[in-house]
Amino acid sequence: MNSMKRKNYKRKLIAYLVIWSVVLSSLLFSSPDNIVVSASAVPEIQILTPNEGTLLNAPLVEFTGTISDDLTSADKLTVKVFEQPEDSQQPIDITGEGKLSMIPNGTAADFLYSKDFSEGVHAVTFVVTDEDGVSAKAEHTITVKSEGTVTNEDTPVTVTTEDTPETTDHVSDNPVTSTEEAMPTTDESSASTEKTITSQAAIEEEGSRPYMYKMYLIPKDAADQYEPGKSVPSSFLPVEDMTRVPLNYVILVDVRSTEPLTKTQPLLTSFGDIKGDEDLIAITVITDNLKSYVYTFTPDLNFNPGTTYDVYLNPKFSTETEKVIIPRFLKFTTVSDYKNTEFQVDRAADETIDNDSIHGPFSVVTSACSFCHSTHNGTDEFLLKGGKGSTENDMCMACHDGTGSPKIEDNNSHSKHYTGSTVSCSSCHDPHNPGTKQNPNSLHPKEGKDPYYNYKKAGTATGALSDYSLCFSCHGNGKKTNIEKYYSDGTLKSQSGHNFQAQTESGISLNGQFPCAECHETHGAANIKMLRPELGNTKLSGQKPESDQLDDNWFSKSTTNWDADAQRKFCLSCHNGKTDLYGKQGKAIYDKETGDPINPANDGHDRESQKTCAECHSDSQSFMETAHAPKRITP
Repeated sequence: MNSMKRKNYKRKLIAYLVIWSVVLSSLLFSSPDNIVVSASAVPEIQILTPNEGTLLNAPLVEFTGTISDDLTSADKLTVKVFEQPEDSQQPIDITGEGKLSMIPNGTAADFLYSKDFSEGVHAVTFVVTDEDGVSAKAEHTITVKSEGTVTNEDTPVTVTTEDTPETTDHVSDNPVTSTEEAMPTTDESSASTEKTITSQAAIEEEGSRPYMYKMYLIPKDAADQYEPGKSVPSSFLPVEDMTRVPLNYVILVDVRSTEPLTKTQPLLTSFGDIKGDEDLIAITVITDNLKSYVYTFTPDLNFNPGTTYDVYLNPKFSTETEKVIIPRFLKFTTVSDYKNTEFQVDRAADETIDNDSIHGPFSVVTSACSFCHSTHNGTDEFLLKGGKGSTENDMCMACHDGTGSPKIEDNNSHSKHYTGSTVSCSSCHDPHNPGTKQNPNSLHPKEGKDPYYNYKKAGTATGALSDYSLCFSCHGNGKKTNIEKYYSDGTLKSQSGHNFQAQTESGISLNGQFPCAECHETHGAANIKMLRPELGNTKLSGQKPESDQLDDNWFSKSTTNWDADAQRKFCLSCHNGKTDLYGKQGKAIYDKETGDPINPANDGHDRESQKTCAECHSDSQSFMETAHAPKRITP
């Protein structure tokens, strides 16, 4: 290992010396227009066509070029393609949006990258990386002026409603085990030396699996107001992380599919103790190949007040040809039961979430302020009442214990947000700020483009750095634990196996790093670091095993010792060939029957291997880096 580090150090030192010599020489001598900077032991990349600044009249653009490295064979070099959007400071990985082909020839290779670009100016960067993580890049700007038309998927063509909607009694099913993750796909043809790297969407027919497009909580008898592709009434609430949901609401789900859907399985499952009827109420033709199937779920009884509900899509729900739906998992919390204690005049506003205080109307016992503050007996500068606990968290938990207000689920002493005096509930939440549909959890306002801090999850995250601004306000640059760098550093992002574009058919717009919530619980868990005990988007059946097992989706960790066994059990909770996330699956690293590595050349992937994941998937051998931005290893 030491010899490898010395070799890498020498190569980088040589690269730096050569690059600086080129920079200095450029100040002394004139140079031709197309210069390719080359140096021994540093990868080289050159774009041959199209020329820099080319104006193209068709959306399909083909880039050709060459890559090489004096010490690394071309088949061990990786190429990534990025685009710099005009409205963002962060480049976006677009490798999987097009088709990348490479034809190796010893230490060199020719490559071709083709992709449909929208009309306008595009700044594209190609990055080549060798086995030691040494990279070189080539930047190119093109302009596309296309006369082609763009089809809007959300413009319905025709709407047909079945005369007799299918009704299914909703029961809590035991879903099959499935979960999350994804990695780029590489296909190699044994009949040719050409290696094709393409996205999963290019391998499978686009839209082949059904997916959830939208899910709303709506008033009863309001389902006929929903039209696919059009704006919804203000009374429709997005499910994900919504709070203070009225108790008499029902659920509406828009499922998109290219094939007819089965009528033998319910769409929703593992929905607590709530029973009800599920109806297919409308089928809408979106395009020639895509239809919208709108379902409603009406509980037999109203939701319970002050309760958090988990909503899972049934992983057995499928098309008639048994193509299963993309799993999804969402949460919402109902309004507290304060109607019996408020004034009549305030009850008219109860169904309008934006007009309601986060802690209920002032007329609740006419002393909403004194629940937390005491004019003469407060124990600090905010006149908080010490009688409800010695800390701010104690005061919040006096009510948020499930008796009068929603219970904070999974809060545990292992959670880093639970212990210590530097972090409290108000570090994230503003107790005086009324929630809205856009900010249902009353997060603090912030300066800049976004009016509030963000904590976006699968349904709303796009991959932008601002999606996780709430987390990075404490775990950002200059902080003791800097997680933000894994979401902002170009080198770490470009090599990260957790940086990818969601499957087109998943109904999710993620194009970037994993949302924090894929692995962490907001308010803590029985594991350290607030790590989720159940990983993935499918409700796990049966009892959690007493000890962790490889390949299952349960995870337990109470100590800070991340040895090889702990690292492998955590990573293999998703990298097991069955965990489904964003329409992709985490690749298995070894054969389940024999335990032999899928790639025979990688003995670290043997089931009995004692290598840590960080040995190969982090330049610094840091498991924190491995977990947040695992370095891709080219087979």
